[in-house]
Formats: sequence, C-alpha cells, structure tokens
Amino acid sequence: MDINRCIYLTEDNEISDFYERTFNTEGHTQLELHPNEYIFVGNEVYCYQDEFIRRVNYGTITSEYGGTIKPRNIEQVAAIDMLQDDTTTIKLITGTWGTGKTMLIAAQAIADLEENKYDKIVWIRNNVQVKDTDNIGALPGDATDKLLPYVGPLSDHAGGDEGVIRLIEQGRLEVMPLGFLRGRSIKNSIIICSEAENLTREHLQLIIARVDEGSNLWIDADCRQRDRLVFEKSKGIETMIDRLKDQRLFSWVHLIKSERSETAALADLLNY
Repeated sequence: MDINRCIYLTEDNEISDFYERTFNTEGHTQLELHPNEYIFVGNEVYCYQDEFIRRVNYGTITSEYGGTIKPRNIEQVAAIDMLQDDTTTIKLITGTWGTGKTMLIAAQAIADLEENKYDKIVWIRNNVQVKDTDNIGALPGDATDKLLPYVGPLSDHAGGDEGVIRLIEQGRLEVMPLGFLRGRSIKNSIIICSEAENLTREHLQLIIARVDEGSNLWIDADCRQRDRLVFEKSKGIETMIDRLKDQRLFSWVHLIKSERSETAALADLLNY
C-alpha cells in the first residue's frame, strides 16, 4: 500500500467543487474518505469525522519547559489537531527524518502530563541497533538506564535529562523494553512507541492489546529507515494502516517536509 497516501485539493476547480459539494450538503462530502482522514484544501485543513467534514483550526502545543510550538506546515497543523483530539485512541504519525514526528508527540505528551490529562507516559521502543553498525556491547545499569538514550526526544520538553529522570522517579514516566510488555494492562497513560518502523505486525498487535481504559497509543515511524530484513518483510506499520483505516478510534497523519534545518533536508539527496 501507499504509505504516503494523503488527500490534497490544489486545483481551483477541485477546491470550488469541494466547498460547493461539502457545505451545500451541511458538511457531507462526495469524497470517498476514511474515518479521521485529513483533507488539505489549498492552505486550509479539514477532517472527516462521524460522516461530517470539520474545519481544523491552527492549534499550538504549550508546556512549561517546551514553551509554545506552532505548526510549520499544513501537515503539522493536522498532526497537532490529531494529537489533541480526544475522540481517537490510536494516533500514528509517519514521515521521513526531520519532519517533526517524535518532536510533536513528545511535546504534546508533556503538555498533557502537565495538565494531568493522564497519569503517566509509557515510552516503548524496540531496542534495535541501526543497521550496518557494530554492537557497542552491554550498557551499564538497570533496564531504565539502558533505555534512557532512547528517551532523548522527551528531554527538550521535560527540562533536560534531569527532568526526564525526575519524571521517572515521580512515577510519571515509565521506560519499557518491548520484550517486557506481554501481560501488561496500561491504564490512564499516553503510550508512546517511537521508531515503529522496526516493529513487525505481531509487535504492533501486542502493543495495541496493552491499551486499557483511559489510555492512548501514539506511534511514529519512518518506513524508509528499517534496520532489519524481518521488518521489511512484515511491514507492520503498513499492515496496521490497512487493517485499521476504517476504524473510528484510529487516526493517521503523514508529514512530508523536513523542518529540522536546511542542512538536514540535504539528506534526501542521498536517496537511491
């Protein structure tokens, strides 16, 4: 399937037809859409929910340590709207390096934690090494110490490494190896699964099945950066999208433009 599927209406006739057909029928549309699908109409963003089209306002993410984060492109407008939408429970952001996938998820999670919308963040990541690199051997410390490097994206929004450690000590952040997940039932938490391109269908099935009452599952993935052949064969993220695309509780936004820096954007020139 196409991991880059999005609906963009850019031509004048497409845009006028969208407005005429949609708002002359009280928010209904003639487009064939999946639940929670975003439509980019010129410079405006709309979302299809409960068989109606709603206009998406340009929101921001604000927290004590991270400050205020504003969307830098229309895809990020949709991503922020999705993360702040309380009606969905499985939220997926895909996109290449530098597009802001993990940054937006981490920032919104910290903001929600500050507002006590959830009891804690549960950070899950499959500790897979980047392909064609040498193993540096066993890291010192307990499971949390070993996984702390993977929680780096939270640091900028939680007051640095000390802030992350403080959240762990307060019980408001749990860093969980994928291998320890079986049998868990996670309530009232934001479950964050980063670098999910390195997950099989069975891994994702296991993670989804841990989501208990009051919890959300937020996932980010770049399917161009898989690090083992097993993930290439399984295509866990694509399978999840295909199986869940018509489910009301599932939402997905694909980010396109690298916003990290002009230098980082040059990485695309090394594509095959």
